[in-house]
Amino acid sequence: MSSRITILLAILATGILAGLGAAALTWLIHGIEYLAFGQSEATKRIITAGTSPKRRIIAMFIGSIIVALGWYYLSYKERNIIHIHTVVEGTHQQHPAFFPSVLHTVLQIIAVGCGAPIGREAAPRELGALFAERISHYLHIDPVTRKTIIASGAAAGLAAVYQVPFAGVLFTLEILLGVFSITNACIAIAISVLAVFVAQIGVNAETFYLVTQIEGDIYTTLIAAVVGAIIGIPATYFSLAIQQAEKQRIKGKKILWTLPLAFLITGILAIYFPQILGNGRSAAQIAFWGSSLWLCIGLLISKALVVWLTLKSGAYGGTLTPSVALGALSGLLIGLLLQTYYPSIDLTAMSLAGAVAFLAVSMRAPLTAFALIIGFTGQEFDAYLPLLAAVTCAMGTSSFINYSKPLSDKP
Repeated sequence: MSSRITILLAILATGILAGLGAAALTWLIHGIEYLAFGQSEATKRIITAGTSPKRRIIAMFIGSIIVALGWYYLSYKERNIIHIHTVVEGTHQQHPAFFPSVLHTVLQIIAVGCGAPIGREAAPRELGALFAERISHYLHIDPVTRKTIIASGAAAGLAAVYQVPFAGVLFTLEILLGVFSITNACIAIAISVLAVFVAQIGVNAETFYLVTQIEGDIYTTLIAAVVGAIIGIPATYFSLAIQQAEKQRIKGKKILWTLPLAFLITGILAIYFPQILGNGRSAAQIAFWGSSLWLCIGLLISKALVVWLTLKSGAYGGTLTPSVALGALSGLLIGLLLQTYYPSIDLTAMSLAGAVAFLAVSMRAPLTAFALIIGFTGQEFDAYLPLLAAVTCAMGTSSFINYSKPLSDKP
């Protein structure tokens, strides 16, 4: 067993480095966004606002060449890249190569910064796990505690980059460890809170999305439950499609043309729907603010398509914020359709219900999804009941679909 002093040192070092890593990646993506679009998410909620189609396509093309060459290099050299679940479980045969793993995270940030329609949250998670793994090794932490520290380091990267400490703790316990215990919770809380605090040197602490507060009355709660039940269906099939895309991700020399082609297709679609570019923040913000029915449908279909296409074509990245965007758009779409019969329906509540429902199903983590949406949007206590109702019904629908599928088709 490791001594308490050694474990404390590991916790402190992991929290500090995960926070610094999140701040560095945030600075990097804002810099790349500025080069690509002339502005960054630090100053614009809609990153593509005011940009020309020509500039967006050029930025996408240049970015695709850089990341395609980078990922081809890593695959050609057969580098041992960080894989969070493998490292957490301790099933890897050797340490992840440090500099190739860092390059892998940087390439993800470059891709998203140039407009790739995938999430950037995988990069800070991988960086946090990488730091935690090295720290645990050098301090000779015992295997059980080591697993908790690495999982907490990965989740702390996510928590720090979005300033959602409580969601980071739940991400550790619900997704990476799958075990709720006092010891695990204490380590996860310490590392997450420390990382979030340190990251504030480069990360804005304001809520990620600008959303008005919603009510928690019975009417809103019932409608949110219906929205959750409906959205559980597309969310389940989207999640399955993404899993298949990642399993069949193109690698090797083919990535040198498939990835630029995918970026080009995305850029062309962005001529008509520029909000599909980037990690999903723009599309989700449009949904939370409200839009026309046809814009909502166009964004929903286009965003889902390009996320799948980008991952299938060889890119690496997350689907957390894209799932929020798809869910928010889906909820808004349902709300707009219902508005014909119920003019007083709260479209913001429908968008939030859709976002939390879609995210819960795609992550298979209802508690983490709920905490993330609360943290992302700054919703107060009144919103808890309708959002939890949406999560519950969405997970119920998803479970029914997966239970109804043949066992061989289950993920």
